[in-house]
Amino acid sequence: MAKDPQQQQSAAVGSNAPTVMPQEMIEAILEKARKMEQEYKRSLDFKRSQQFLTTWAANERFKAGDQWPAVTERTKMLPRPVFNIIEQIVAHKVATIMNENIKMVFSAMDIDEPDNEREEQTGEEMQGEDITQWEGADQFSRYSESVWEHLKQDMLNEQMLEDASTVGAGFLHYYWDPSVTGGNKLKYNGDIKGEVIDAVNFFPGNPQVADIQKQPYIIITSREFAKTVQGAAIANGLPQEYADMIKEDKETQDQAYDMAQQEQDGAGKVTVLTRYYKKNGEVHFMKSAAGVLIKDETPMGFERYPIVMMNWKRRKQSLFGVGDVESLIPNQKAINFLMAMQLLSAQLTGWPKMVVNRAYVKQRIKNEPGEIIYTDAPPDKPNAGIDYMNPAAMPSHLPELVDNFVGYTKETAGANENAMGENNSSDLNATAIIQLQKAAGVPLESIKRRFYQAMEDVGLIWMQFFKTKYNTMRLIKLQNDEGEEYHQEFQGTDYADVDMRCKIDIGPSSSYSETLMMSSLDKFLDMQLIDFPTYLELVPKNVVPFKDRLKRIVQQKQEEAAQMADQQFEELLQQMDPAEQEAYYSAPPQLQAQMKAQIMGEQGGQPPGAAPPGGMPQGAPPQGPPPGGQPPMPPQGAPQPIGG
Repeated sequence: MAKDPQQQQSAAVGSNAPTVMPQEMIEAILEKARKMEQEYKRSLDFKRSQQFLTTWAANERFKAGDQWPAVTERTKMLPRPVFNIIEQIVAHKVATIMNENIKMVFSAMDIDEPDNEREEQTGEEMQGEDITQWEGADQFSRYSESVWEHLKQDMLNEQMLEDASTVGAGFLHYYWDPSVTGGNKLKYNGDIKGEVIDAVNFFPGNPQVADIQKQPYIIITSREFAKTVQGAAIANGLPQEYADMIKEDKETQDQAYDMAQQEQDGAGKVTVLTRYYKKNGEVHFMKSAAGVLIKDETPMGFERYPIVMMNWKRRKQSLFGVGDVESLIPNQKAINFLMAMQLLSAQLTGWPKMVVNRAYVKQRIKNEPGEIIYTDAPPDKPNAGIDYMNPAAMPSHLPELVDNFVGYTKETAGANENAMGENNSSDLNATAIIQLQKAAGVPLESIKRRFYQAMEDVGLIWMQFFKTKYNTMRLIKLQNDEGEEYHQEFQGTDYADVDMRCKIDIGPSSSYSETLMMSSLDKFLDMQLIDFPTYLELVPKNVVPFKDRLKRIVQQKQEEAAQMADQQFEELLQQMDPAEQEAYYSAPPQLQAQMKAQIMGEQGGQPPGAAPPGGMPQGAPPQGPPPGGQPPMPPQGAPQPIGG
């Protein structure tokens, strides 16, 4: 249901007192409502002429599993199996497209990200205004992650993608809800909200232009309760007698879908039209119902319509595009029919039809398995009383034909067994997995690009809300680069004059990507290119759910080991000659670290009193020189003792 972008925020002060409006003003707002109604009717006639409503309804019906015609008296005994490959293909494609982490990144035009190393080399430091603009873009980027979670954007995206794959186009609509309140330290009113608009309820001014922002106007329809609409009209300054003209209607035949055409008895709903249009480059909107203007034209302060559209597949000179379901329906019918004929053949073979001679058989036949039929047929004609009809034999190639239909359908739809995970990949190495994944995703690359473009458009719309609607200070939750949460004061209107752009960063999130990530980290750890704390820092949390607790345990053990090492070194240092101790204490810190590592290396990291590697325990009598009178030489590359 399309929401009021201002949620019925009154243009005039709402009051229970009777509102008196000049007659010419009443006629003007009624004329606007009539014009909006005419535009809606013309767009509706165009959809009917293109058979969009009937086609979209059939697509939705097949995707939902309603794939057989209505039962009649003659067909009520026929089998009606449903092997819904349409739903399987659509679910697979939607999941594959959403199988990446999406992050919005805002950047201020002509402003580079602060770089201390570059500033030291060039001697140029970022000025105060530049820092403010960069910080604003950085706050927009970080806050968009919180907005994404708050709006449940993943659920909206999934519903939009399902709509696009079913009918050809999906729509997202964002609006400002002033009824939302929040904050403990800093109270605020109003927040951004989002919803999915069905193609049935979307009426563009020029359906041949696929660019939403180039539309002369956009009308969104919704079914709302008449009493609620009347109250909104009165709150917006409409006199009571004109608000009473808003009556409930039964105009549901143009809602297309079966579930939408049957409303609950006593619901009392009316069709509400919300019209967006641009005047002098600024987006305005108005609303009407039952030929009455319930919200006069209201400026929004936006340059872009707060609506995002995505085509599943493009079609020349058509805004609505083409979905997958329409082309899959004939194959789906054939598969269901072939399976039904196999079931019917098995049914007729197991319980064949009877031919009964009433002259001999008098009892009622139930056709139950094992039923005994008694007959009074003459002895010379023992089989004349009852007989079975032999059904036609089922063709042997029928099961193979079904398998071919299913296989070819999935193959042409880009949902083969490799893509859908039906092949066993447990024995494949990382290279084979990624090659299969890339090959299976090739047919979806163009759809992914359109989805990413839609998400970029969402970011541009959110930026409009940040710059115009977030006009009071509020505390927002952000995340730093390490994923730690913190709160920061935010007022988006402070950056209203900052020219920003939005781009989308895509990160892997699939199970195969996690497998490849873990394989790389394991390899780095085995090659000692990273240590275990670094390995633990980089490993995904969904792979190691107890990651934070394990990090604390590792850190605690490292601190305990460092304390023991320091204590051991102090004991070793006390056993050294005073000259060696003086040489250590007088050395610079870097040299002290090297000397400490050398001394600890000679001891092999063992506590005092233990035997060094290849040596005698401490306190044992020293060994004499070997024959020849020369002392033993240390191995090549071994650390030399201090003063040796």
